[in-house]
Amino acid sequence: MKTEEIARYLAAHPEFFEQFPHLLTDVRISHPFDGRAISIAERQILNLRDKVALLETKLSELIQFGEENDIISIKLQRVAVTLISANDIAALLQTLYLNLGEDFAIPHCAVRIWRPAGEGAEFAAASEAVKNWVDNMPHPQCGAYLHPEALTWFGDTSLLRSYAAIPLKNHETHGVLLLASEDPQRFYPQMGTLYLQRLGELITAGLQRLLPPVETPWTAT
Repeated sequence: MKTEEIARYLAAHPEFFEQFPHLLTDVRISHPFDGRAISIAERQILNLRDKVALLETKLSELIQFGEENDIISIKLQRVAVTLISANDIAALLQTLYLNLGEDFAIPHCAVRIWRPAGEGAEFAAASEAVKNWVDNMPHPQCGAYLHPEALTWFGDTSLLRSYAAIPLKNHETHGVLLLASEDPQRFYPQMGTLYLQRLGELITAGLQRLLPPVETPWTAT
């Protein structure tokens, strides 16, 4: 019989070792590490230990991810509370920068708001190319690339290595939030963007509440 036939037979007839239980201890096979001969039962125990060790590692990783997500959720909740408390656009932007710097350790950030509602850099004109770039974002984008015009909003970029662009929009686009880091792995293309998207939604909600209404041609004078 070929070895494949034997393997198929044993897989199809698990009662074989019930009929010949002595084979579990009498048949000797090589130890996977030191080469000495051990029984089938001992080898199975080693395999189970390896599987348990792998499961423990995965469980530890899941616990770590869960704890990290809890911390991020708490920080986002603080951002939400402070944004809700803001009475005007200036206060909203000030508290946003403070939260990003202190809670998330992101000192490099830039905001552009399309609708003129203040005198700061946040309301400086943006080209149609940038606006179209933001409009076409289905979700936040991360990586080493940033729109060339948007890149200039940071001033000196010689030390910046990674970026995140977060569109501030729901049924319409209000602007964009840009984050930057000297660490090339802080914002990388394959990273999850769920929390960045939630941050964008919180800021968008705050802007909708505080931005002046859009004037229409038929507005009464």
